[in-house]
Amino acid sequence: MPAPSGHTLGMAQRRSSKSGQATKDKILDAALETVRSEGLVGTSARAIAKVGDFNQALVFYHFGSVEELLLAALQRANARRMARFEERLATLDNLPDLVQLGRELHEAVDDPDHSALSAIVAGWSMSSELGPDVLATLEPWNKLISEALKRVLADHPLSAFVPTDELAYALAALFLGLETMSRLDRNDKQTDAVFMALAALANVANPILDSMEFPAKSES
Repeated sequence: MPAPSGHTLGMAQRRSSKSGQATKDKILDAALETVRSEGLVGTSARAIAKVGDFNQALVFYHFGSVEELLLAALQRANARRMARFEERLATLDNLPDLVQLGRELHEAVDDPDHSALSAIVAGWSMSSELGPDVLATLEPWNKLISEALKRVLADHPLSAFVPTDELAYALAALFLGLETMSRLDRNDKQTDAVFMALAALANVANPILDSMEFPAKSES
């Protein structure tokens, strides 16, 4: 029997790669669904396998551990959520719109990744050694917020004195904190009140920034 040609082997490898990725995608989707329905505490390899209708050994074969699987699921959910809001966030140039987008992110109850993201981040804040990886996963949000703040202050000398990267980090941390607290406040009244207060502050600050006039620099 003749040996398989390089072309035949290449096709077989591509089919195997696609099949393996499809299995990994199925496991990732099952992990996110399990976190949404059972919470982080109830998310085990057995529970994930039951939701996805596959052998739990596949969790360890493809990801090594449940924590590594949940990190990959967090990255997947975060990337999909960013894709839904990135275009708007990349064009924001005023404070009220930035606050409004934060509120929409929080209120996106139809977003399938919303509750899973907050549950994993909140649950791992004190118990997992993967904290640096979680921070790296969320870092793109800091960059987008920082760029939005720089656009808001672009025409003002204040931009030279406002540490936008640190402020962006603080805003992202505030949002994550609100997401965590809202999981405890079923009525969400306090979180809603915070967004109302932030919107009021933004609506006051924005026209002040717009009306600020500074003397032009004299040319020597």
